[in-house]
Parts: sequence; structure tokens; C-alpha cells
Amino acid sequence: MAYRGRRPEHGGPPELFYDETEARKYVRNSRMIDIQTRMAGRALELLYLPENKPCYLLDIGCGTGLSGGYLSDEGHYWVGLDISPAMLGPGIPSCPAAVP
Repeated sequence: MAYRGRRPEHGGPPELFYDETEARKYVRNSRMIDIQTRMAGRALELLYLPENKPCYLLDIGCGTGLSGGYLSDEGHYWVGLDISPAMLGPGIPSCPAAVP
């Protein structure tokens, strides 16, 4: 969805823009996966967490949980919150943030 440089959530409630269809696209988009992985890696660097010690992290605005998947791969525990229930992955098996 193109929004001429504006964030879509500024034009209406999140369920208009972040539905299950968009969530599925998000978790399957290799470019988005790459961006989220790099951003999560950089965030861990900036947090300067103790080495070889798993930490418990909060991901606010986690979307489908792509960054959280990276955090888990790095040995950390995480919980994510998002304003859009559809992005939290009910019915999307490949979604790391899936809520039963």
C-alpha cells in the first residue's frame, strides 16, 4: 500500500492497514525480513547487553515478530506488543509473534 510518504496509521485506525493479508505479506517479504533482522541486530549492539547471558526484552510495536525471532535466535527471551491484533499472527503459522 503506497501512502505518498506518510505513515498509513496516520490516516486511520490500524485495522484498516494492518490486517491479516498485510501481516502475511510482511512475514513473507524477504526484503522486510532482511531489514528487520539487521535492525534487531543493531538494537542488540546498542543495548550493550551482557555477553553469554540471555536477557528478557520487551518489543513494543513488534508487528509480526520478525525482530523477536532474531532475538530468540540470539538466545534472548522476548515479549511483543502491537496495536494491531492481526499483526500478532493468529492464523499465520510462520509468524514469530503468533498468539494462540
